[in-house]
Amino acid sequence: MSSDDWQRKSREMIGGCCVCLDETGWPDNKLVYCDGGGCNVAVHQACYGIISVPEGSWFCKRCESQERQVRLKCELCPSKDGALKRTDNGGWAHIVCALYIPEVKFGDNTTMEQIKITEVPYERFQKSCYICEDKGDSMNAKGKGACISCHYPSCRRSSMLHVLRALGFFVSRKLAVKGWIISVTVSIT
Repeated sequence: MSSDDWQRKSREMIGGCCVCLDETGWPDNKLVYCDGGGCNVAVHQACYGIISVPEGSWFCKRCESQERQVRLKCELCPSKDGALKRTDNGGWAHIVCALYIPEVKFGDNTTMEQIKITEVPYERFQKSCYICEDKGDSMNAKGKGACISCHYPSCRRSSMLHVLRALGFFVSRKLAVKGWIISVTVSIT
């Protein structure tokens, strides 16, 4: 095993896919790690729209752009980390945010590019995140990101996806991408 192969293999043990959170890669749906300096993005081919994995280095779209890190943040949530791609308004959005917010579409479903966010209603950004409110964080409760609503019939609560994921709430969505059924989840604690 070469030094490069060993480094890639050891990084596979560190963390999973930024989109589906699964730590397993498969021969036809590899777990790919960005080779950008200081970047911690790991994604499955199907979860990030990678048609074929290059033999050498691979860079996520954020690192590939070489845009200043200060300017890069998701248009749908306040988080700067994770697997981002370009939006139709020239900004950036997480693949996982794009998958969960119903009005968001992909220009090309295979490559998951360009993320079309112009149809997301303003009201989605004006909903209050009940978790931020409960924690007394009124500064971040409203207007910092697009909220998703609970699908339980009698529940009227909304929250930002990155908050739900960070706290370990269960959020699941199964999607067919490139012939794979991927399950984008956050495990419950």
